Amino acid sequence: MNVFFHVLTQNILPIMLVASFGYILRRRFDIHTGSLSTVVFNILSPCLVFSALAMSELRGDEIVELAGFSALAILVIGGLAFGLARLLHLGRIETATFLVVTMFVNGGNYGLTLLQLRYGDDGLSRGVVYYVTSTVMVYTLGVLIASMGRVNWQDALKRMARLPAVYAAVLAVLVYSLRITVPAPLMSGISIAGAGAIPMMLLILGMQIADMKPEESTRYVVPAVALRLIGGPLVGLAVAALLGLQGVGRSTMIIEAAMPTAVITLILASEFGLPSSSVARIVVFSTLVSPLTIATTVTILGL
Repeated sequence: MNVFFHVLTQNILPIMLVASFGYILRRRFDIHTGSLSTVVFNILSPCLVFSALAMSELRGDEIVELAGFSALAILVIGGLAFGLARLLHLGRIETATFLVVTMFVNGGNYGLTLLQLRYGDDGLSRGVVYYVTSTVMVYTLGVLIASMGRVNWQDALKRMARLPAVYAAVLAVLVYSLRITVPAPLMSGISIAGAGAIPMMLLILGMQIADMKPEESTRYVVPAVALRLIGGPLVGLAVAALLGLQGVGRSTMIIEAAMPTAVITLILASEFGLPSSSVARIVVFSTLVSPLTIATTVTILGL
């Protein structure tokens, strides 16, 4: 129990505190999130991805292993979500919504911050692998699911080609693999910009929560939140055991798999005609409940 409260107060409470600053800023000063999101999406986040991967001391085979975990965990939770949607007799659009909100997690502003607080740079560098893998899958598989077949693979690939984080990841892998030396001033500038990504993303998270005004109740909100927050870490445990992950790599991947629903699912919902109010309820509900489930997960992991 002492470990649980330590994780809750020392690792998760600081995240919620910074997010609350964003919430207050949005409510008090009516600051718009669009410009900040653009800066993070196009500059700070790619710099974080590049600096974390290019300067990583992880072995190449471990990066591949962690990326494999990330993809497999997302696909497994998607399969479970599809089965549960059938049991709930959800319609076509409801099923697409259910899949999107359970498969894709807030592994960036929430997950990476927690991993850095809990495990330092070792945790951050491994968490970035999950974050990049998940981001690519959101803009490919996520787009296809949200569109319910209205967008083909070519269009999905075009969307992915516009992701700065993907280019940053590719460049980082090349630098890492070929042992290319990046000039120190350039690398320092990229690292400084990347360091600003996490606090900025937390502020944006709070601002986005302040903007969410879900209206009607839907019958699949609670099942979706339960599958995301309880099924996520259980799937993570199973996939980690299957792949034989150990140590910090195992813990960071399971924690990422336990994160609440990603805010980016709201963008998918608005763009492809999914019920935005239902998605907003799931994002907010899962985010507010997640400190308890994540603290429990970290406590069970024991690292």
